[in-house]
Amino acid sequence: KQDFIKEMTSKEPKRMFCIFPFFCFFFSFIAQHTTPNMAYPLSTSSRWIVDKNGQRVKLACANWPSHLQPVVAEGLSKQPVDTLADKIVEMGFNCVRLTWPLDLMTNETLANNVTVRQSFQSLGLKNDIVGFLTNNPSIIDLSLIEAFKMVVTTLGNKDVMVILDNHLTKPGWCCAKTDGNGFFGDRFFEPSAWTAGLSKMAATFDGV
Repeated sequence: KQDFIKEMTSKEPKRMFCIFPFFCFFFSFIAQHTTPNMAYPLSTSSRWIVDKNGQRVKLACANWPSHLQPVVAEGLSKQPVDTLADKIVEMGFNCVRLTWPLDLMTNETLANNVTVRQSFQSLGLKNDIVGFLTNNPSIIDLSLIEAFKMVVTTLGNKDVMVILDNHLTKPGWCCAKTDGNGFFGDRFFEPSAWTAGLSKMAATFDGV
């Protein structure tokens, strides 16, 4: 038994080293074969996503959280928004899944009356305020919804598509069995509020 375990543990790293280059090649292939120039709007044809001219569009998306307690896209206290967008493009991605809490669309006070600075202050995140002043001074005193729009606009200016993903209702960490966002009828998953929030988000970025 000990010999068997020793043999297996000695082989596993070799297998991992064999598999890892495959995944690197796979994601590199996907990134290099996305559609750089496409005609909007996008639509579907059977199981394919196509552009205005009927050409197939392949999505290679990065994930960018903006649904946590500050309701601000992560990383903006560390790097300028343009730098982050450029890095996304450099890595071969052509779209971003940008998450957001439903409250950003249904709670007018949160969205329009709370600035990025105030949001971080309320959470005691003083270092993040300093980071914002260094890296994104033009964003720190924007309202939360305007800061969100700024991220979307910056990505769009880099020809990066944005999937606006409603991740949960209340700003915070996801996911747990007790977070009240699991299914319709849960504490924070009221269907009419959900559809209203989605409709408002769609209208906000209609034509962008």
